Amino acid sequence: MLLKRYAGKLEYETRGIRWHLAQALALNGDTAEAVESALLSLEPPDVQRKSNFSWNTYALATVAFLKNDRAAFDVQYEAHKVAAEKYPENKVNLDVLTELAKCFGKPYKQSYGRCAVSP
Repeated sequence: MLLKRYAGKLEYETRGIRWHLAQALALNGDTAEAVESALLSLEPPDVQRKSNFSWNTYALATVAFLKNDRAAFDVQYEAHKVAAEKYPENKVNLDVLTELAKCFGKPYKQSYGRCAVSP
């Protein structure tokens, strides 16, 4: 039982590392690798069902942003918006997605955190 819990902890930490790697790659303009790493950060369905934190909607919206797929982005954005209304811990990531929505079509580096509108 201890090993099973430890393995679960490592999987969780690895997903977090994959996400931060994805962000670093996206900021560097390595979009394809960023998408690959971001997808590896997704939580398994059984983990998502047990949590109020809507990680997968945030990650999948970001992947859609990186792929410049507005329709997929909007689907995940709306799902995350619903999650944020129900569970406040999702609000911070909703704010990030809102900024990405404002800058859709621009590089992640210009869009993450605060939409950098260039003339």
